[in-house]
Amino acid sequence: MKKLFSAIRVITLLSFILTPIFAGNIPEAKPSLNKVYRTGKISDSYHFLLLDGNKFYYINTNKTNKLTPNEIKSPKILDLLKSKQSWGQAFSSKGQYINKNGKLFTKRYLDRIKVLSSKKIKYLNKTFTIQ
Repeated sequence: MKKLFSAIRVITLLSFILTPIFAGNIPEAKPSLNKVYRTGKISDSYHFLLLDGNKFYYINTNKTNKLTPNEIKSPKILDLLKSKQSWGQAFSSKGQYINKNGKLFTKRYLDRIKVLSSKKIKYLNKTFTIQ
């Protein structure tokens, strides 16, 4: 009986030793392109993010809670937001992003665009979901 328990202990110990401790690289999910990602309400405003090809568009506004991809891509986005609501504030920025080793970064400041799933993205410490 002692030999059986000691054999079980040895087999258990070997299984723990031979089991890999670290998992391999998990491939990052791919973002949905040309879809508008939006945060929840943060300090009376919403943040929008759109990835299109190798460009990104980022809007921070309290003038609306919903935007279409064409509105975000428009060079006159601030005028469009003024027509939706005359009061409030809006900030717009755009740029290019790069794919480096399967991870997305903005080209100018190398801010990370972390793709949590095809429906969730984390950027500038904010979690965006498809609206």
